[in-house]
Amino acid sequence: MQPEAGTPAPRRPVRLTTVGAAFAANKGAASMLQAVIDKASGHLGPCEIDVLSAYPREDRAWASRAGVRMVPWPPVSMVLGYPLALLAFLARRAGLPARPFCRMRALRALHDADVVVDVSGISFADGRGFVTLVYNLLITSTSLLLGRPTVKASQALGSFRTRLNRLAARAVLPHLAAVCARGGGTERNLADLGLDNVTPAADLAFLLDLPESARQRAAAVAGAAIGDDDLTVAVMPSQVVASYCARLGVDYPDLMAKTVDALVERRQARVLLFPHAWRPSTQPSRMNDRPLCAAVYERVTARDRVTLIDADLSPHDLRALISLADLAVTSRFHGMVSALCTGTPPVVVGWSHKYREVLEPFGMDEQALSYEALSVDSLVAAIERTLAETDKMRARIAEALPAAQASSERSLERIAAALPPVPAGS
Repeated sequence: MQPEAGTPAPRRPVRLTTVGAAFAANKGAASMLQAVIDKASGHLGPCEIDVLSAYPREDRAWASRAGVRMVPWPPVSMVLGYPLALLAFLARRAGLPARPFCRMRALRALHDADVVVDVSGISFADGRGFVTLVYNLLITSTSLLLGRPTVKASQALGSFRTRLNRLAARAVLPHLAAVCARGGGTERNLADLGLDNVTPAADLAFLLDLPESARQRAAAVAGAAIGDDDLTVAVMPSQVVASYCARLGVDYPDLMAKTVDALVERRQARVLLFPHAWRPSTQPSRMNDRPLCAAVYERVTARDRVTLIDADLSPHDLRALISLADLAVTSRFHGMVSALCTGTPPVVVGWSHKYREVLEPFGMDEQALSYEALSVDSLVAAIERTLAETDKMRARIAEALPAAQASSERSLERIAAALPPVPAGS
């Protein structure tokens, strides 16, 4: 049956490919990824989404539940595929087809995308090591070599004081369709590079929904740990911060355990202790807080008041768990974001500017403590001050949250603006 004359042919779905985040391991990255999946169609229309994952085995089931395609892209594939991307770039420059050089599924997903979205939480930051810098380059520049418009969704970037990091950032960032700066600190860092493609945008995880089903699952997981009259505290340690503390001779697991004991002794608190980055392995890594949480729990004296939750939870379920608490003590950035989204006052122990720049618009930058000056006394004092000002802090969060959520939409607006015209019916 032919359409009537003058009836526009249907447009095919937008092909969107994400890089820099997976469902597994770091659940902060998963929160941003899930927000893109949930909200993209509202800005772009119908979408087909490919998620390039460094954890294909763990992500296969998550992607199926989310209704997207998971495409394996572990680090070895990134490295091996880069020469092919360079050949594809040279072919494009010579006016030849580039796709024949895309011999890997991940390269084809990038080449065929209408737009590529980098949802890394932080990139091109000084002091993170050569391997991480190479990873940042591969993640962002491969799609550029293939000629695809690429947007860095809201994330922290910089500083750019070290020569190698500055050169790498200058080589890549000016060529992106947009660089979305997550806060004032990142904006100042990017201004130092003289870029003209920067858009301020709050973290994408501010747009993550909290379905009732997640609340029910969280209540079931927390179980008897939640009492009507008890102070409930969510505690989310970070192996990243633990590693930074170890360099200074600070025993972070012991410090967190003593802080938990102080909460129980002073406030008769009930504590939910859980990882915001989870992998099946029992080996600690920057993408796995599971062993760290176990180590903290083993050192706690008042274990009858502490519930250790060791499970691979979704971003929705983690946010729902945080919503059950009266206070969140976290070293994970997106644990902090979920606390803000649920009106839960956070106390944050961080390692970079990324925490404070997000807290500033809420008038709560004093809630960000640096690992460099961390002690049990300083952390407990910050917690006591927060508990004394809980109502005031909740009011600040409620007042500032709508603006943060509106700002978060700008990443999606920049993604939509980067789309090339799609021929009707193609």
